Amino acid sequence: MKKINQMKVLSILIIILIALAGCKTTPEPKEEVAVQEEVVEVSQVVEKMPPLSDEEIETAKAAVERANSIGAGSYLPADYRSLVDKLDSAVAIGDSDVDEARMQLKEVITEANVLYGRTVIVRRDEYATKYFRSDAALLNIEAEKFAPVEYSNTQKLALETAALYKAGKMNPAITRADETISAQARLYYNLLENTRYIEILKRDTRNYLSDAEDNEAFIYAPNELDEANRLYEKGLNMYDNYSIENSAVVLTEAKRQSVVAARTSLIRKKQFETDSLLSSVQERIEAASKRSAVDSEGGAIEPSPWSGSAYIAANPLVDHSADVGPVEIEGAKLRDLNEPLSNELDGGIPEDILIEEEGTQVNADEQTADYLALSKSLWEQGVKARNEGEFDMARNYFEQARAYVDMFESNLISKTYTVVYREVATDCLWRIAERSDIFDNPFMWPRIWRANRKIIQNPDLIYPGQVLAIPPK
Repeated sequence: MKKINQMKVLSILIIILIALAGCKTTPEPKEEVAVQEEVVEVSQVVEKMPPLSDEEIETAKAAVERANSIGAGSYLPADYRSLVDKLDSAVAIGDSDVDEARMQLKEVITEANVLYGRTVIVRRDEYATKYFRSDAALLNIEAEKFAPVEYSNTQKLALETAALYKAGKMNPAITRADETISAQARLYYNLLENTRYIEILKRDTRNYLSDAEDNEAFIYAPNELDEANRLYEKGLNMYDNYSIENSAVVLTEAKRQSVVAARTSLIRKKQFETDSLLSSVQERIEAASKRSAVDSEGGAIEPSPWSGSAYIAANPLVDHSADVGPVEIEGAKLRDLNEPLSNELDGGIPEDILIEEEGTQVNADEQTADYLALSKSLWEQGVKARNEGEFDMARNYFEQARAYVDMFESNLISKTYTVVYREVATDCLWRIAERSDIFDNPFMWPRIWRANRKIIQNPDLIYPGQVLAIPPK
């Protein structure tokens, strides 16, 4: 205070001296130097504030980093970005406005601590939501029954997480929370894939059992069908009792056995139907070979008894009922319930095994006019195809052979008629066809003409004594 009063007195004295010295040409040097020294002394009175220290800045940065380490940047990004901007601003003005910079750094530390606490609450609430949603999904697919050990592990992790949160050990709590959610996700996905795999096995087995029934396996493969049904029911029972691994093994075998039943019944049914057709056509040819007929030129074909038994004796019928062959089904392939979700099954779910298609049908040559000879040849080709297991092709041959037998039989001679001359109403093809013991229909006269073309050049001209072949009605 004393110094300030002295300064005031000094200032008044300086003003007076300047006023008094206004008429002088030059000021006195000694008095000017004395004033300057006094001004320097006044400027030294002002205190300088210390600059921001690295320690102050690092303390604020550590608080911000602590909030970020708990996930503030992800869970509360706008607030975290604002906090970072405030920190950058305080550091930027540290040289020009120390007081303001220091005040902002203190605010950054306070806000970072608040943001840390808010992030913890957000993450804890999010974890609780995810946990209970995932647990509900696991219970919905009965994970506690299908996978009791793995499900209990998720419960154990949840209890540990809750204890860490309660103890205030936030980073360990968050780590354990993430482990809990991951364990739930792995269990849910892998168990769901396994139950879907079981459903595919069940579907495939049902489809093959249906094929077996369509092929009348209850007649042609009853033992194979019974075994397939037994295994299928056993696999279903295991699945209903939550033994998913054993169920997968048994249902895989049921699928294989149902394929065996379907293929066995198909082969046996085809063989039976083919053999029935073989026998019926053979009987037709044998009966026709004992009858007289006319060929396409009107010539007579004399009986030439034929027996297919001789051909079969030389080419014995092969039993293909056991020719199912090995049925390969991929073994049960369930996912490990702890398998990471990024790993997919290499081979995927096994594809259905398709029942093989049969051979291509072959048409016979129809150029020859000897229908009976052609039917015999087709029948023999049918026997050969049948012995090679080509049942569809064999049936095609037998059906063509039967068609040629029909054509041959249309030219059979059921009787003969000797042309007679009469004064009134002498014989002609019209009157012969009209006879009740012939066709009883005069319009059928062309059949008599076609059967006798070798001896009848002109259908209007027939002669007494001609013996005409009469085809059957």
